[in-house]
Amino acid sequence: MDEFLEAQTAKKAPGVAGWWDRTLPMLDDQRRASLLDAAVNRNISHSTIATVLTKWGFPVSAQQVGHWRRTRVG
Repeated sequence: MDEFLEAQTAKKAPGVAGWWDRTLPMLDDQRRASLLDAAVNRNISHSTIATVLTKWGFPVSAQQVGHWRRTRVG
């Protein structure tokens, strides 16, 4: 294996897992689909998504939701 690829493979991933990495696998199929539908719907605000996630037991801020939508959802 190329020495650079070997070194990259051995590195730990930077940072910590985002809330979405921890939360999405814990949601049932219906809630996961509902969250992803809300994420792409620009008529639903970040704060609304954060409110529902908190109600589901996953406390996140509107800022965290906004970051997720911009960087992971598109």
